Parts: sequence; structure tokens; C-alpha cells
Amino acid sequence: MKITTYISPLLEQNMYIVGEDRHCIVIDPYYDENVAVLLENKIVDLILLTHEHYDHISGVNKFKEMYGCKLLANSKCNYNLQRPTKNFSKYFEAYYEFQSDLKKPDFDFDNNYSCSADEIFEESITFKWQNNTVFIKVVPGHSAGGNFIFFDENTLFSGDILLDESVPAAKFPGGNQKAFIDVALPYINTLPPDIVVYPGHGDSFSLQEYYGYIE
Repeated sequence: MKITTYISPLLEQNMYIVGEDRHCIVIDPYYDENVAVLLENKIVDLILLTHEHYDHISGVNKFKEMYGCKLLANSKCNYNLQRPTKNFSKYFEAYYEFQSDLKKPDFDFDNNYSCSADEIFEESITFKWQNNTVFIKVVPGHSAGGNFIFFDENTLFSGDILLDESVPAAKFPGGNQKAFIDVALPYINTLPPDIVVYPGHGDSFSLQEYYGYIE
């Protein structure tokens, strides 16, 4: 299994292409001409999302159009995907204006962006893909529709629930600091310390590196 990271211009968000031979699953899609080159001669089997915020979902509709692939998402995520005020596309440009340290991309945002899942699950789902076991579990805290995506128990795509610098703020609408502390952190501490975490922003790290902060 090969993991390719593509850093998008939207808040330097990580899109991941998980590949086996010519087949791939795309996590948190962004689309431009550079991504098209990366996916040349590839078969996109599925789109997965770590959560519903615009910087992590902006490529969903384009991927569906270009590759004929389906989106699998949990029901809370799917509800927010269809609402620009919930997926934050409505406020994305304003966010850049209030964050003077961020460089705004030189293209227009779709401030009325929406998309929807083709297949929906509730709290968790497990399935096989190219001889890999994929397990997705809803994990609260950063957003209402956030989840962890595991491949074969040793690789975790955490979105913005776990980042390499600190526990991400739950101050955005849909975030819940109490749920993060009471539900997410106890679950995180049950995971093997050598699991490799691929976050929504920044570099990958082992969970062991994170334990000193979250315990």
C-alpha cells in the first residue's frame, strides 16, 4: 500500500491518495491539474472524508465527475456536506480575511458549495479493499461529522482531530471540547502507540509521539 500526500492551497490541507497497484482511495479530496497528473492511469475506487469542512471536501464533486467514484460518509457528515453554512464554504473567504497570516489562494472560492454521500453509515463501518481492511469510526470533538479512518490497524487518517502540534481547537461551530475530552481522548488512548497518524494538516507522526500531550 502506497500513501501519497498532496498539500492543497486551502489552508495547506492534506489530501491523501492510498494506492494499491492502479487502484486508489482518495481521502479529503482537492482537485486541480497537478492532482490530475498524479491520478493519471489510476482507478479511483472510493472517496472518504475525515470530516465535513470545506478545505477537506472541495474536490468531491469534481472527483465524482472525472472518475465516476462514490463518496462514503457518516450520516452526520453527510447532513453537513449539503449545507454551506455547516461545511463552512459560506464563510471560507471571510476566514482568510480575518487571518492575516494566511496567504489566500489566487482563485475564487465556491461559497455555496455542497455535495452528498452515495453511501452512508452511522457510528462505524468495516470493509475490505484490495486485501486491506478499512475501519472508519465516528470520533467527536473537532466537528459533528468527524471520524478516524484506519487501514489495517497500523495506519490512521485523523483529519483535524489529531494534529502534530497540539490538540486542535473545538471552537468552530460543530466542535465540542467536552466530547473531545470525555469520548475522543479515552478512545485514542486505547490505540497502539506505534500506529502512524496522517493528519489533516502537517506531517505524519506516530501516536506514541503524541501520548505525552494527550494523557
